[in-house]
Amino acid sequence: MPLNINGVEYLSTAQAAERLGVTASTLRTHRSHGTRTQLEMLKLGNVVLYTAASVEREAACRGVGR
Repeated sequence: MPLNINGVEYLSTAQAAERLGVTASTLRTHRSHGTRTQLEMLKLGNVVLYTAASVEREAACRGVGR
């Protein structure tokens, strides 16, 4: 279930990874290596949240869920 902050829906790393068909560690690796990505994120302490809209756009580009 997405978390709503100021009217924007966010997904946890695990939720985003599941929607994209990758593992959470893949997303962490992309962040740590500075891999360019279209995923918009918000870091709160040691928690990283991804905007649901950017995850859905990326999933559509990858053809995930077809």
